[in-house]
Amino acid sequence: MKTISKALLSTLALFAFTVSASFASSPEISNARIIQPPPGAKVAAAYFNIENTAADSLVITGANSDDVPMVSIHLSIVVDDVAKMLEQESVTIDAGDTLEFKHGSYHLMLMGLTEPLVSGSNLSFELQTSAGTFPIQIPVLSPDEAANMSAGTMDHGNMNHDNMNHDAKKKMKHGDHGKMENK
Repeated sequence: MKTISKALLSTLALFAFTVSASFASSPEISNARIIQPPPGAKVAAAYFNIENTAADSLVITGANSDDVPMVSIHLSIVVDDVAKMLEQESVTIDAGDTLEFKHGSYHLMLMGLTEPLVSGSNLSFELQTSAGTFPIQIPVLSPDEAANMSAGTMDHGNMNHDNMNHDAKKKMKHGDHGKMENK
């Protein structure tokens, strides 16, 4: 009986160590948000910051959600004054680095929406990564809430606008995703 107890304790201790080690290297998610799309929209985007707290690179290979029919990683770019979104097979975050999923860059593309996204609600996602699957909750914000969040987290005081040509940059219109291309 004592032999079984020691074996059981050893197994439990190994399990506890393995679980704590995997949680110690979990990526940290901050500033998560989905900006509420207009009524009837079939697509939306999810944004967040993800910090790789592990000693190794973290590769995000996908995401899924029971709340959204189709989720994929996209990168928005402008090539020859044409806005494009490129589906990404993966995104790598080096050890200790943070990647900002934001408008005009990397984001989770939420497609096939059948119900309106309601401000104040949260959607559940699972990020598939090289270190395992991580659940995250992303709140839906009204456009006003999202604007206040952006204004509250950006430091505009040190920006020099003298040489900026805001008209030179083409912007995507909401719902116009340009030509979708796969990487």
